[in-house]
Amino acid sequence: MTKVYGLKIYTRTTHGRNNGVYIPKVLGVIEGPVVKMIKAYPKEFSFMRHETTRSIRPSKGKKKERENINGEKETKIKR
Repeated sequence: MTKVYGLKIYTRTTHGRNNGVYIPKVLGVIEGPVVKMIKAYPKEFSFMRHETTRSIRPSKGKKKERENINGEKETKIKR
């Protein structure tokens, strides 16, 4: 088992049934977080789209623009 970016890479054997006979198949397995997989192997995982919580959060620049347009700071009202 080799490790790249903390990913576990190994082979796993599965058995498929064909005409009443079990035939072994060897599969390659990569275990780890999706973000690390995309960083380690960008070509292989180019078909995936992945959003992190950091990319979903609004940036500070947009927040400052909203404050300037309204002329005052946005405040939350506690109930």
